[in-house]
Amino acid sequence: MIKNVKIIGLGLMGANLGINLVNKGLNVYGEDINPDVEKRAEKFGINIKSNAEKYDLTILSMPINNIISFLSKEHEIDKSELIIDIGGTKESICDLMDNSNIPAIGGHPMCGLADNTNWEPHPEMYKNATFLLCETNSTDDKAREIASAFINILDCKEVWIDRKKHDEILSITSHLPHLISSALVGIAKKDYEIEEIMGLAAGGFDGATRLTRTNPEMIIDMYNSNSKNINNFLTALIEEISSLMSLQEKNELIDYLTSSVEWRRALSDKFGERPLS
Repeated sequence: MIKNVKIIGLGLMGANLGINLVNKGLNVYGEDINPDVEKRAEKFGINIKSNAEKYDLTILSMPINNIISFLSKEHEIDKSELIIDIGGTKESICDLMDNSNIPAIGGHPMCGLADNTNWEPHPEMYKNATFLLCETNSTDDKAREIASAFINILDCKEVWIDRKKHDEILSITSHLPHLISSALVGIAKKDYEIEEIMGLAAGGFDGATRLTRTNPEMIIDMYNSNSKNINNFLTALIEEISSLMSLQEKNELIDYLTSSVEWRRALSDKFGERPLS
């Protein structure tokens, strides 16, 4: 069902998606605004200088604001049977896809690396990852079939979710943690030299600030396109911390921390611990 795939945007996610598909025997065609990135992708079997007469699938793998800008303009992508984006927020993108003249689906593979400023080949990055999909008004049965076949090729887990629910949940599981990570670094670097911090830091600081390595432009796009949900949960977080600080009795604090520990351990027992990168 899928033979020719076009990928627009060859950063960490797009390039490794392309390498994965090339390794599976598909014809992959790519483009990027950076010629050096295109040359590098070409070394891994992604076609840059040639095009197919027809694409079974076009993947939009740019920053969120670029995807929104792309979908807001007329483009010659009518040669494709389906468009899927892989941006980190979905409502604003899917709202534009509702009016697409070809079938379109909002997508979000739950994988990647914290440091996404430069990419190295990680062809197994998508393997066993959950791939979230959001239906749009332009999604038809054939589009669903192509999307399912695509995710099966990647060895991902297919999960369909409402666009609003996606952005609401991701704001607390992904977007807010990025801001918390940056805020913790902000506190640390205000009063201490980096040598002082790292001389007394271990897994706690490393784990809590890992996400600060992410490309700032990606975080800004994420915030701009999901600010309402992020702000709601940020307010809730501040209230939660204030409540925690107001606990007067030792037993109250123990009960609070014990409840959190039990919840987190139950999560690990049910779903396992995922490796961090």
